Amino acid sequence: MKKNVYDTMPKAKHIIVDTDACSGCLTCELACAARHFDGLCDRELSAITIDADMLDYHFDYMVCKQCKTASCAAVCPRDAIFFDEQTGARCIDKDKCVRCGACAKACPFSDGRLPAIRKVTKYNSKFIIKCDLCHGFEDGPYCVQVCPKAAIHLK
Repeated sequence: MKKNVYDTMPKAKHIIVDTDACSGCLTCELACAARHFDGLCDRELSAITIDADMLDYHFDYMVCKQCKTASCAAVCPRDAIFFDEQTGARCIDKDKCVRCGACAKACPFSDGRLPAIRKVTKYNSKFIIKCDLCHGFEDGPYCVQVCPKAAIHLK
């Protein structure tokens, strides 16, 4: 019997973007992908998404909310989503993940045009793209560090 994952979910930090300060340069997207995919700067592989309306000069964003009751973790058939001890981030164990996409389907923020978790097929491989607050990197979320407008914060 599968344990009740909701009982073990720690409080998590999360990324927020000040859309009034954002210039839409997409540095955060490219940096995110490059950090997690060995230098590959591909926006489709970024866990943070910036959507620009250049007519009104308005920006929307999406990044995993690190939900208190992470449905992504609860539905994972392989228990591949774990919690970072320092940040509480919901992270994917790439060795356990079978890239079925159940997490993306369960995420309440993945049904629109800016999904928080998504399944991507690219370069003859399948990926589950989800923010893990740069788990495994000592200097924390890279998008926060590289934003030239200081519009991205870890809260």
